[in-house]
Amino acid sequence: MKFFATIAILLGVAAAAIADDATVKLEYKFAVGDVVRSKITHLSTVDTKIKGVKQTAQSRSISTRKWQVEKVDDDGLVTFVHSVENINMWQKVTDRPEVSYNSETDELPPAIYAQASKSVGVPLSRITIDRQGRLVKREHLGGTPSSESQILAILPEDPIAVGAAWYSPDDLTVRAGNGSLKRIKTRQVFRLVNVSAGVATITTETQVLTPIDDPMLKVELIQKLTKGKLRFDIEQGRILSQQIDLDETVIGFQGEESVMNYLGRMTEELVDSAPKKIASLPAAPKAMKLTPPKAENVPTPADPTTKPEEKVEPAEEPAKQEMPKDEPAEDTLAGEPTPADPTTKPAEEEPVAEVAEAPALTAPETKEN
Repeated sequence: MKFFATIAILLGVAAAAIADDATVKLEYKFAVGDVVRSKITHLSTVDTKIKGVKQTAQSRSISTRKWQVEKVDDDGLVTFVHSVENINMWQKVTDRPEVSYNSETDELPPAIYAQASKSVGVPLSRITIDRQGRLVKREHLGGTPSSESQILAILPEDPIAVGAAWYSPDDLTVRAGNGSLKRIKTRQVFRLVNVSAGVATITTETQVLTPIDDPMLKVELIQKLTKGKLRFDIEQGRILSQQIDLDETVIGFQGEESVMNYLGRMTEELVDSAPKKIASLPAAPKAMKLTPPKAENVPTPADPTTKPEEKVEPAEEPAKQEMPKDEPAEDTLAGEPTPADPTTKPAEEEPVAEVAEAPALTAPETKEN
């Protein structure tokens, strides 16, 4: 019996060794004509304290990113055009009114989102990458130029086993307290932690290599740091989803007692089809007439209790009565309200919950990724 038990243990060890030695090839796969859409969500909460004055700034940005593949050459270099199909942005700062903008429902953006609105629905850049996702070339086409030197997670050149790590060096440009620009050397460290059902789970983290003593440099660098994980479809050669979290504190950036705490989260999720247009709403019946809202206790358009009052026709009408020439013959729907988008404004108390469990990510102005 001991002999068979020993054989079983040896076989088990051998099987484990084979599993540990197994490797997978990770590479991006695109074809001419491919359209890749991803839903990108940035959330953030920034708490600052300067000279005893506290301020909290919360923001959210939800957008649909589109990549249209134009060319794939014999060496595997992929060229695609990057654009943003829609954005939904919101922010709230202490003692200031909320500001929001939805490119699908709002005709004019607030001043703070004016530049971002110009980047919607237009080609932003033409980008060329290799099979590992390394940026080969970037051509600016419109919108705000991106300062990011890398837009995709870097994959290893050779087949890799679970538990193995690889890294990609990168230089980041940030502005110092005196206004000068400084290049910071960093590297992005990746590790394959699991492979299941054809999906690889990879962790990622930014390591800062350049020593930093200036607190203002840390403030500028804070949004460029990343730590999270992504899910990669090995056969399809696409990132299915990823989540990047930030939780950083900087002390002394404006005086010894100044403190900034930054909580952020960025999520990306692959989208199968084009986003639906919210702007195309069913027309209300002509017999319905909207009444101007009162100043108090006005329910939101999304509230089912918000119904236009039905126009009641008189029981009898003189036969020869005519409509005045300066009024239309039928009721019009001027000023028809747009149903509220639930994502435009978070429910009350929700931001606090998100900060506690799921730190949020800042909605910087719309850039290329």
